[in-house]
Amino acid sequence: MPVPSPTPQPRELIDVIGVSATKTANGIALTLLSVERYAEGHVALFRLLRTRGRFEREFPSPHLEIAVTPERTERYRVWVMAGSGGGTREIEHRLSYAICPAPPDAGPWVLEVRRITWDRYDNNGDYKVAWVDTGPWRFTITS
Repeated sequence: MPVPSPTPQPRELIDVIGVSATKTANGIALTLLSVERYAEGHVALFRLLRTRGRFEREFPSPHLEIAVTPERTERYRVWVMAGSGGGTREIEHRLSYAICPAPPDAGPWVLEVRRITWDRYDNNGDYKVAWVDTGPWRFTITS
């Protein structure tokens, strides 16, 4: 069985599309700030904001489940590149996700966050899903 070639890292910047759109589902505001277009793929930059529950003491990390349409013959790979966040009354995170290969240049394309899993370490040191928020949060991008 041949070893698959590694997914190219976005390196050669073409331009940046300012999206500046916020979608809210189940009390979670997700903003797609921008999409960086690279020759090898794209990078989507998000801001996530949600109210912390009154008795919520955990500080889990969000993971966005992202789908891109229209589909290509080559399957998209989507992975988190960076993230940071926290907060007391409100939880705010900044997240960047790579999308390779790049979505098509012709016509608009849709970036959809289908759900957000909130992950944390349990008492045994295992990384597990604490809870899941379902969307969708849907953004249409025109280049």
